[in-house]
Amino acid sequence: MTLLVLALATAGCTDSDSRAYAVPDGVCGVAVDSDLLSPFLPDGQKLTQRAYNSGQESPRCRLSVDGKLVVYLSGDVVLAETDPIKVQDRALVRLGNPASVGIGDSARVADNGAMAVAACTYEGSRRKFVALVQLQEKVPAKTSERRDALRSFLGAYFSKAMAKQGCEQAS
Repeated sequence: MTLLVLALATAGCTDSDSRAYAVPDGVCGVAVDSDLLSPFLPDGQKLTQRAYNSGQESPRCRLSVDGKLVVYLSGDVVLAETDPIKVQDRALVRLGNPASVGIGDSARVADNGAMAVAACTYEGSRRKFVALVQLQEKVPAKTSERRDALRSFLGAYFSKAMAKQGCEQAS
């Protein structure tokens, strides 16, 4: 099963003098409010985004600060019969205390990552789109703030990433 892992890392405008880079208004071609991305980005000099494909239906994005991976995103189009949340249950547990949230058809937010799933039409076929965000750094440091930031980011990012992949929301 191909899984969309949304990895997210960029830098944002803060009052901190130790963040020398600007937080972008997008992640690897998907428009996202920089205020939603900023909480995941640590201090540093340079933010780098690297988009690549793990297959035609599996875009990936890596955000690095000063050469160190901080956010990883993936998006996958999977068969309609697949239950990505069930398939990735152990991985979500490893991300720390996954809890259901109201994004897409099904979503989980954990301490260090989040996943959302929704039915869609892709190239004329019923499918599902899966987005995953994994944080490689504990930023923000407070777990409750990190989880809230993940929920806000995924809520804004998910439908735009699905549309960019060519997956039309099922009605």
